Amino acid sequence: MMFKVACFFLSVAFVVGNIQITVHDCGSKDARINSIRVEQCEKEPCVVHKGANYTVQVDFTTTRNINEAHNVLHGGLGFLQVPFPLTPENACNKSVTCPMIAGNTYIYRQTMTCPSFAPSLKVTARWELKDEHGADIFCFATGLSIIS
Repeated sequence: MMFKVACFFLSVAFVVGNIQITVHDCGSKDARINSIRVEQCEKEPCVVHKGANYTVQVDFTTTRNINEAHNVLHGGLGFLQVPFPLTPENACNKSVTCPMIAGNTYIYRQTMTCPSFAPSLKVTARWELKDEHGADIFCFATGLSIIS
C-alpha cells in the first residue's frame, strides 16, 4: 500500500513539473512536430531561473531521410535574435538518433543551462534542428521569462 501511495505522488510531481507546450511552428520543413514537452516548466510562458537546467523533448516525424542534425537556439526580443550555443552542436551525438528515415517518429531531447549572466526579462526562444545543409528539420518558438 505504501508503495502505491509513493508511486502516486511521484507521478503527480512528474506531471506538475513537465508540461506540454503549445507548438508555435516557425518553419519546420522536414518534419512534423507531434508534441513538445519542457521538463522543469509548470506553465506557459516557462519561468527560467538563471543557472538552472531545463530539458526540452520534441516528438517529431520526419518527411524525408536526414543524415545529420544540428542544434540551434536563439533568444529574441522583437527583431533582435541572440544565438545561444548548445552542447553538443551536433545533435546526432546525444539528442537524436541519426540517420533519420522518412516517415519515422523520433524523440529529440536536449538539456541546457540558463546562463547566470542572462538578463532578467521576457524573451522568445527559437529552437531549431537543422540538417547537413542548414535547412530546418523542425523549428518552434516559445515564450520564456528569465528570472534570478
